[in-house]
This record gives sequence, structure tokens and C-alpha cells, in this order.
Amino acid sequence: MARVTVVLLIVLLAAVPASAQDRPPVPAGAQETKKLEPVIVTGTMIETPAQQVGATVTVIDGDDIEQHYYPTVDEALRNVPGVDIRRSGSFGKTTSISIRGANANQVQVLIDGVRVKSPTTGQSDLSDIAPEAIDRIEIIRGPQSTIYGADAIGGVVQIFTKKGTGPFSAYSSQEVGNYDTLRSKVGFGGTYQGFDYSLGYLHLESNGLTPNDGMNQDAAAGRFGLDLPWGNTRIVGAVRYNKTDTGVPIEFVGTPAPIVPTIDTNTHQESETYTATIDIRTRPVSWWEGELRASRYWNKLNFIDPPPNFPCPPATFGLCSFPGTFQVSRNELEGLGHFHIGPWSTSTFGVEVREEQADVQGTSAFGPYSRTYAGFFQQQFRFFDRLFMAAGVRVEDNNNFGMNTTERGSLAYLVKEWGTRLHGSAGSGFRAPTFNDLFFPGFSNPNLVPETSFSWDVGIDQRLWKDRISLGVTYFHNKFTNLIACCVVLAGPPFVTTGNIGRARSDGVEVIGQVVILENLVAAGNYTYTASEDLATGRPLPREPFHRFNGSLTWEPVRKLSVFTEVHVVSNQFEQIGTLTNSGYATLDLGGTWRIVERWGHLKALDFTTRIQNVTNNHYQEVRGFPALGINALVGLRASFE
Repeated sequence: MARVTVVLLIVLLAAVPASAQDRPPVPAGAQETKKLEPVIVTGTMIETPAQQVGATVTVIDGDDIEQHYYPTVDEALRNVPGVDIRRSGSFGKTTSISIRGANANQVQVLIDGVRVKSPTTGQSDLSDIAPEAIDRIEIIRGPQSTIYGADAIGGVVQIFTKKGTGPFSAYSSQEVGNYDTLRSKVGFGGTYQGFDYSLGYLHLESNGLTPNDGMNQDAAAGRFGLDLPWGNTRIVGAVRYNKTDTGVPIEFVGTPAPIVPTIDTNTHQESETYTATIDIRTRPVSWWEGELRASRYWNKLNFIDPPPNFPCPPATFGLCSFPGTFQVSRNELEGLGHFHIGPWSTSTFGVEVREEQADVQGTSAFGPYSRTYAGFFQQQFRFFDRLFMAAGVRVEDNNNFGMNTTERGSLAYLVKEWGTRLHGSAGSGFRAPTFNDLFFPGFSNPNLVPETSFSWDVGIDQRLWKDRISLGVTYFHNKFTNLIACCVVLAGPPFVTTGNIGRARSDGVEVIGQVVILENLVAAGNYTYTASEDLATGRPLPREPFHRFNGSLTWEPVRKLSVFTEVHVVSNQFEQIGTLTNSGYATLDLGGTWRIVERWGHLKALDFTTRIQNVTNNHYQEVRGFPALGINALVGLRASFE
């Protein structure tokens, strides 16, 4: 009954009256500054203007990533409202994401439609995704299990690889910085008679803060498309490869981790990942279009921890060496059919088969396997170019933990005369037990069932001053049940295990704003308040801050010079033990581009680039016990050719 009430309250938002007066036209200068409304696919599985999606959406354009010279993907995501990024130290270290209080296990991450979460850990390590050849990143906040199945309780982050356009073009850049940091990029792309191509390569290395804190990353990405002459058919293939070697300098000496860490001089981690997908889309008639997608994800993780140079701490029970290899893979096949009735209705039917397996070797060896069958339906309505409604249901059956059903509804209503957009969504979701949860020797429970959730949000967006001011506020509420947690007491060894004994909630407010102050000066900011509670303990959820603020200012004082600044403020967070907290922090980043050469032969442009992070040299830790980098800078040259 509660779910029905929430959905009805959201639908009532559509009853707002519309004014008959048109808004004044946008002046020429502001029109040049304003970006076109993005078209997204993550929230609906079909291209849809962002304003027509009831869910809360943020799109990071690939040009923004290039213009701000983000060294890693997680840096680009830090500006998104409702999103919290936690990196365990310097470049290359384990990096997780939470959305609206949903932890990293409850957030789905995809690259070109391919799930990149590990079936063993249940998380996507953002440090293992290089920001190379990215066209855009779509972040959908709120439950998306109806479309994406398990592990989309908090939302979905999807990365799309860049498509080749126009005649042949190429680029190359070289950057250097302190901490012995080096970043190199090269790539090219274009189109030829219905065939498009784009390839890119990136290398990043850095030595970090302490001994054994270095990292070395090589990544490559390619995307190829072919338009066929019949049935309005297109074939797209995309591949990504990433290899990261990183030192693990922080020695585990118990929980909680001390603020001043113990340095381990020889432990390191090697991760190798590739994703591949082929997508065939056709629309032979106006009322039907189909899509068939096959994909593969593969990852091999080597963790090498030789005996240290000092006696074993008591907390490790004498086990000072943990060599291990985790090799995982996922194969997926998905079919979609979209049925259109004029411009006002689209019905989508989908089926999916997914196989996952792991081969774990080392101190604890096991080799689990799972197969999942899923079917889903989604209905979209568009009325009078004002009211946009969507609802869906998904049934997913897994051979290890059984069948789960999720449902979701959303709407958006535009009052065009006022520049107002009302939006809301509500839905259920679930997080599947990982292979580690179910099968890891000595710590698992094969009887676990999925975690479940019900979430809803409602918000309003407003444009003012002839669209030069954009404002928005969204309230969200999440309820989590059957959370997998420790500890259930057993009569025999291992005496304790995990169980579905946890319950939690999170609710809060996201506020966003952007102002085009001048044609060449834009300010933006967002604030997120998150109140969370572990209902079993009465404490806040671990590592979930109450307050986050992000602000940015971009300025182009002259035609060949552009500069930017970003600020991030995060309040303190409760840790997992007792009343311990991790201190909040604030960081300031600066950067810019100076056009040195423009149009000289085949050289389209030569730019001097710089990005300086943590300008105030603040000493802080995003994860307690893992110091973040102090002031760090990258300066370089970027050349583009045509």
C-alpha cells in the first residue's frame, strides 16, 4: 500500500496548471553558451531527451573530461550531486562509489552496456577504468533494477566510448607532474563511407606518497560502427583494455585502521581487464525497432603479499602472506524490441541471459558459477510534449538464489511557459549476494538471499533569466532490508557467519544551480544532505557524509585562454567501529588551457594545459588510514591534427 501511495503522489504532480504566456527568446550570447539538452539511454534503454526522464540524471560530456584534464574517472564523478567517491590513498588505489547512501555493492557500473562489477567482490573499482576515449558518462540516481537487474539499488553509472566523426583526425598529449607523475595519450578517429572508427591509448604512472605507493596503468579503447544499406540497420563494436599495477603500501594491522598507517614495502596488486560488446540495431519499419547485444567482461586480479620485514601482528592470526589470484568472467546476451504507436507510446520488451564464473586460487580456493535469466517490460507515454510517464517490471531468476521481481514508475511534467520541470520516480530493487558472500571458504553463507530496497524521489527544476540560471532541488528516500551483515552465531566452526540481518534507511536533499554570469563566465554548484541510519545499531551508515558541496567556475578571459576552478567539501563520516569518525575535508583544484598554435598545416591546434589539485595542500583521508595526495600538478602539451 505504501508503494502505491508514493506512486500516486508523484502522479499528482502532473496537475500543475500551465501559463499561456511564452517565455522571452534567449539572447544570442547566452544561446552560444548554453549546451543542448542531452539525450540519454541509461534511464530508459532507448534514446530519450533528459528532460523527459522522470529519474534524476546527470550527464558528464566527454569534452568536459578533456577540458578539465581529469587524470582518472573518479575525479570526473566527484562533481555529481548525491555521489560520494572514496579513494584509498593516491592514484591507482581502490576507489569506490556510493549514491544517496547506497554503498558500492548497490551501484551498477557499465561500459557501453557491459557490467564491469566483479562477481567476487560485487564492486567496480573505478581506479581500474581509464578516462580514455570517453564520449559521455550518464549517472542515473535512484533504483534501476527494473532495467538493469541486480545491484542497481542506488543507481547506475554508464560510460560510453567515443564514436568517430567527420574526416580523419588525431590527437596526442604529454603531461608531467610531481610525485613523478607522467600521463601520455594518443588516438585517432573518423568516418569513411558509412564506417566510423575511434581508437585511443593512455599511459599513467605515479610514485605516490610513500615507499611502495606507485602505480602504472596502460589502457586502450576502440569503437567501430557500420551503417548497413538495408532496414536502417547499424552494427557497433566496442572494446576496452586496462592493465594496472599498483603498490599496496598500507599494512593491515586491525580494524579500525589507525590515522598514521604502518607502511608495507612489498605488497602489490596487478589487475587486468577487458570488455567487448557487439550491438546490432535495426528499424525496418517506423513502428518497430530491435536490438541484439552480446558482451563479455573478463578480469584477472593478482594480490601478492610476501611476509613483511617485521613480526606478524596478532590481528592476522599468523597469516602474514596472502597470495591470491581472482579470475572472473561474465558473458551476456540481450535482446530488445521497441514498439511505437505514433509519437506518444513506446512499449519495450526485453530478455537477457547472463553467465558468471570465477576461478580463485591461493590461500582460499573456490570456483563458483551462476546463470541468470531475465525478462522485462517497460511502457513509455508522451502526452502533448509536456507529460512523460514510464513504468516497468522485471523478473530475474538466478540458479543460486532464486527469482526476484522489481517494479518502477516515473514521470516528468514540463511547464514550458514558466521554464519549470517537475519529476519523480519510485521503485524497488535488489542486490545479489556475491560469489564471496555465498562461497568464500570459511566466511560465506550459501543460504543468503538478495538485499532488497524501495526508494522514491521527487523534485523540481527551474530556469530563469532567459535560461541563464538553472536551479533544481530533489528529495529522496531509500529503505534497505535483508542487508547482508555479520554476525549470525553458529553451533560449530566457523561459529559465526553472515546473514540477511541488516536494515537501513537514507533520505536527503540534492540542490543544484548554474548561472551564466557572462557569455564567457559560468558558475555552478551543488549540495547534498544525506541522513542515513543503520536501523540495527541506530548509527549512521559507515563512511556516508551528512554534507557534500561541489562548486566550479569556468572563465574564458580571452579567446585563446580558458581557466577553471573546482572546490569539493565533504563533512566527517562515521566509521564501522564504535563512535569513531573520519574527519571531513575541503579541496581546491585549478587548471586551464592556453592555445599556443592554431591552424598550421595539418596541426589543428597546440595547447598548453595544466591541472593543479589540492592547491591548499590539505592533509586528509577519504578512507580512514589511507592518506590522500597533497598538492599535485600536471602540466603538458596537447596537439590535435586533421
